[in-house]
Amino acid sequence: MDRKIEIKFYFMVGIVFYFLAISMIITGAALPKWMDIFQVTAGRAGRLFFLYYLTYVITTFSSGFLCDHFGKKPIIVLSQLFLGIGFFCISTAHSFLFIELGMLIMGLGGGFCEAPMTGLISQVFNGREGFALNMSQIFFGIGAASGPFLTGYLLGIGFNWRFLYLLPAVVSMFLFFFIYFEKKLFQKERKGITSGNILILYQRWKTFLAVSCLAMLLYVGSEIASSSWMSTYIVKGLKGNLYLGGLAMAGYWGMITIGRIVFAYLSQKNHYGTLLRISSIISLVFLFLLLMTNSIPLVILSFMGIGFGFSGIWPLVVAVVARNIEEMQATAIGVVVALGGTGALFFPWILGILSDYMGLRFIFIMVVVLVVAMFLVFQSRFFKEGMET
Repeated sequence: MDRKIEIKFYFMVGIVFYFLAISMIITGAALPKWMDIFQVTAGRAGRLFFLYYLTYVITTFSSGFLCDHFGKKPIIVLSQLFLGIGFFCISTAHSFLFIELGMLIMGLGGGFCEAPMTGLISQVFNGREGFALNMSQIFFGIGAASGPFLTGYLLGIGFNWRFLYLLPAVVSMFLFFFIYFEKKLFQKERKGITSGNILILYQRWKTFLAVSCLAMLLYVGSEIASSSWMSTYIVKGLKGNLYLGGLAMAGYWGMITIGRIVFAYLSQKNHYGTLLRISSIISLVFLFLLLMTNSIPLVILSFMGIGFGFSGIWPLVVAVVARNIEEMQATAIGVVVALGGTGALFFPWILGILSDYMGLRFIFIMVVVLVVAMFLVFQSRFFKEGMET
């Protein structure tokens, strides 16, 4: 890859992951505002996350297979089209129903985006997956940190929330045309699969994939349940304001971003499984601190620590899969990412419903349960020294 193409590759990866994060994360910061404007309960508000991840999971399951068959470019192009339409739908919504529709459409775009982009990066950086995937997720982390912070700040000073979705709609349409007309970045793609390839993938790797899917399910459920409800917890549970809610989300995702830089370099000299177990323990320590305090500054600090603990888990689980599976790699990554998406599909919504009866703090008690289960999965032989070859 020559220098000019390399710069275009980094530009595409950076901007795609930045606005993918925006599509997933800023809803949590805007949620308290929407609950007041449209007079909806936490149970119905939490359904927004379910709707996004419903279509996200469906398209992610198919995206890996489609990439292996048709190539990654047409699938990534399609992702930007759906993201643009979804953002625009929300920006023009005059009822909560249209916000729900926009989340469904954005989920289609997110599902066609994350696994194909991850597979493309793993292919380009073969043998350095842990480093490359952690570094690529920094762009996601920057979007996830800056988006909620700006959302909380701008909403706090009376800025119209519609513009926060209109701008990403414009960017997504720019990316649609940029990627559609780009050729050199996708010249070396491997594509074309047979039913025999799928059978081999299933027979040889079914147990490994099942355990990897479970790890990703627990992680994404923990990550998204935390980020989706932390602003609402501060605003409605601790009587803070929208600015503090956005600040908490920014701190959380900011520490995820910093942590991914740290774990990118640690992954070059340390076993992935060891780093995954350390990450789980760090997040548990700060989750317990969160549950022991009602001080908003300490709560924000706790969310930042949880974010640092979570930071390396998603890229490292995907790196373990990419390092072990070469044939049908995009399909395998798509399956694992999609199963992770089911955690985001159900946990924020279900925990939102339960919080109507148990209180918002109950959400984070359940996150502790998910992280403990995840740590136990990382103790399995599939994440021990010697599995990665």
